[in-house]
Amino acid sequence: MTGPAAIRRVELLASLPLLRCFEAAEREALVELFVEESHPRGEVVCREGDEGTCLYVVLDGELEVKTGGEDGRVVQRLGPGDFFGETSLLLGGPRTATVVVRRAAQLLALDRAAFERAFLQNARALEHISRVLSRRLATTTRGDVTPEGTMVVAVTGEPGLCGKSLVAATLAEILRDLSRLDVALVQVEPLPHGPRSNGPHPLAGIGREARDAIEARLERERDRPARLRVGVSAADAGRSSGQALDSLVAALAGSFAFVVLDVGVVEEGLVRAAETVADVLVRIVAAAAPEPPSQAGGRRRVFQVVNLHNRGSTAVPINHCEPFVVPDDPTLDARDPVAHARHLRDVRRARASAPLQRLARKILGMTVGVALGGGAAFGIAHVGVLQVLEANGVPIDVLAGTSMGSVVALAYAAGTTPEEMAKLARRLGRPLPLLSALDVTLTRPGLLAGRRMVDLLMPFLGQARCFEDLVWPARAVATDIEHGERVQIGTGPLRAALQASCSVPVIWSPVRLGERVLVDGVLVDPVPAEVAYEMGADLCVAVNVIPRPDKEAETFLTKLSRQVGRFNPFSYVGEARHLPNLLEIYMNSMQVLWHELGHFRAICADVRIHPNLSRFTWTDFHRPVEIMELGAAAAEQALPEIRRVLAEKSAQRTRRHVPATA
Repeated sequence: MTGPAAIRRVELLASLPLLRCFEAAEREALVELFVEESHPRGEVVCREGDEGTCLYVVLDGELEVKTGGEDGRVVQRLGPGDFFGETSLLLGGPRTATVVVRRAAQLLALDRAAFERAFLQNARALEHISRVLSRRLATTTRGDVTPEGTMVVAVTGEPGLCGKSLVAATLAEILRDLSRLDVALVQVEPLPHGPRSNGPHPLAGIGREARDAIEARLERERDRPARLRVGVSAADAGRSSGQALDSLVAALAGSFAFVVLDVGVVEEGLVRAAETVADVLVRIVAAAAPEPPSQAGGRRRVFQVVNLHNRGSTAVPINHCEPFVVPDDPTLDARDPVAHARHLRDVRRARASAPLQRLARKILGMTVGVALGGGAAFGIAHVGVLQVLEANGVPIDVLAGTSMGSVVALAYAAGTTPEEMAKLARRLGRPLPLLSALDVTLTRPGLLAGRRMVDLLMPFLGQARCFEDLVWPARAVATDIEHGERVQIGTGPLRAALQASCSVPVIWSPVRLGERVLVDGVLVDPVPAEVAYEMGADLCVAVNVIPRPDKEAETFLTKLSRQVGRFNPFSYVGEARHLPNLLEIYMNSMQVLWHELGHFRAICADVRIHPNLSRFTWTDFHRPVEIMELGAAAAEQALPEIRRVLAEKSAQRTRRHVPATA
């Protein structure tokens, strides 16, 4: 072989650690022995148990070494300069592992005969191979795995739908902010006709450039994602553009922990190439639908984004981490995508920010669910907890609530701030509003109908009236009183969800939803941490506000029953004088049960918060300030543990994506 191709191969071989053991003349001789191969993502290069016939050297791309077959445990990751297949050639046995292509790879293959002629006669080469084998053995014994390298996130969409650039730019900003690692945003757009000095770089040309030349074209700004605009012309569309994009990603992978592809050009070959190279695929869709099984060995994750700015896009109930629904926000129209992205990164309460913040954390496996327990007036403590979490930058991605916890969860999900909730709670605690909720009924199974109670709570939800109106995913938990089952409510009117979740048996009438008769969710799930996980949370903070009974804390009902009991002559006979009355026994029994069941239900949570509310009762709505302060104090005490868990999750994810050159 002669000419530029041979020169390029000699240069590549000279840069590989394995071949530095050979003299220059020997490396030139090896050029003729190696055969260059291309392998797409997901392809198996060699299988465990097969006969070993070749040594492979990685020129470009990324591969995974697995034991136990294609779906086995990853024990090693290989990148440019690494080699594999030498064990079976040296020892003469079958392949000891399966090697699968994670990112499209260029390999140099050397057959057994050539390997024996070249390497078995070179002591330095054998020594290098021995050192590498020793390191691999030690790594496998410890159970360590080489970091995954760069994560590629591709943002594509159905034809005619806008929002790709907004989503891609925002994800790049948030991933940079969360991980503190380098992020590259590659914006692929149509190449304008005629020369333009400030236009995008032609993809066809830049894909053939060296890594240093490509990195020199990046627009860099301190603490921001690096940005590269590339253009595709109609003539370059198709297979060549896909190959160029693949080469571009491979060049950036050595320097960036994340590469975000904004595929603004809806061209089939290019979109297919972006989807092939991606570890995470984000699709802008008009209507969310179940995704088909992921290709590439099931490794690629697919997320759907519904942008309601697009005409014809279908709103869905916001009751799960996925799909990610971006509401139509007219305030964004005056900005370009990069300005949008910075605005949505910084203003977390912007309506369009919440789903994209959640998407970025889901990509990293760091979404936070909050489970708010029931407990009537005890539940006011949740407001103090949320105040502390927000003030300290603890993200909240999904919320599950029971009884009074459902009121606070749905209120937060509707966009009501904790400060606004605190004002409403103080208003709720006044005597007149509380008395106005007493709608006595003789026609329904309960002392009170419950409608006025819900009227009193509806201001917490602002303008939201159904689950499609929510900003954050939320569910209310109720109990099917006829079957004793937990029911998660995540669709329909919010009013019905509130009334069902808060309907304390006997006191308030039950609610019929469909075929079910529902009462207070506290009966079966006082702290719905499990529900938060089912909604897609990666970690959960659970709040149990129901304390153990305290002899000194009495409700007005127990005080009233004690006063009435004084007129019962039998209450002064025998031991009855020293025992609590029937209502006290019933109420304390229920409180003990819900306190213990709440602890049991919250045991699966990553962090548990339990405010000390023992000196209060479930009817103390007139003491909201004190209750909220104790909720805030408990949250403050839990902050170190919350930060530890978040840091641990972040480290688990981000350390897997440190580029090879780091």
